[in-house]
Amino acid sequence: GFWNMNERSVYLHVMGDALGSLAVVISASIIKTSESELRFLADPICSLIIVAIILLNTVPLVRETANILLQFASQTPEAIDDIEQQLLDVDGVLEVHELHIWQLTSDSQICSFHAAIDDQHAPEVMNIIDNLKVVLHANGIHSSTIQPEITSKHDVLGPDRWNCMDPVCDEYECLEKSCCSFADATGHSND
Repeated sequence: GFWNMNERSVYLHVMGDALGSLAVVISASIIKTSESELRFLADPICSLIIVAIILLNTVPLVRETANILLQFASQTPEAIDDIEQQLLDVDGVLEVHELHIWQLTSDSQICSFHAAIDDQHAPEVMNIIDNLKVVLHANGIHSSTIQPEITSKHDVLGPDRWNCMDPVCDEYECLEKSCCSFADATGHSND
């Protein structure tokens, strides 16, 4: 939106104070000028109206703040799958894994992932990373961390299997400590 969350919070606070003052003036006027026994309901009715107005404006702000604090994935699973396929379509990319997309601020998302890059394209790794960033930018993600893993085509396990190409990883250590749950053909699992 036009204002950031801090500015909206200040606005809501000031609006709440102003509406509270207005409610006091209105209810006091009704109580002072009316002869009806119902005049004393003016104060709680004005208060409930003010509470409703403040809640209608505050709940979206609290939801947005919670999404950021909880590192909410602002993309649907289908959209993430679509982005992953677009990343896989980049020439030289054999596999994408550990793909994470989350909300950093109310209007920005960040992303991190590992990209297995064909060793035949190793000299072009920076161009491939630039092409991967173009895909991310086209999907509204302007801050990313990409870990390239240079490997050969026959070392890639495929889209149904997790494969860490990082040479410092023990064969199953990364699998067991991965944030995502997968099992391989030998029965190793990180569940």
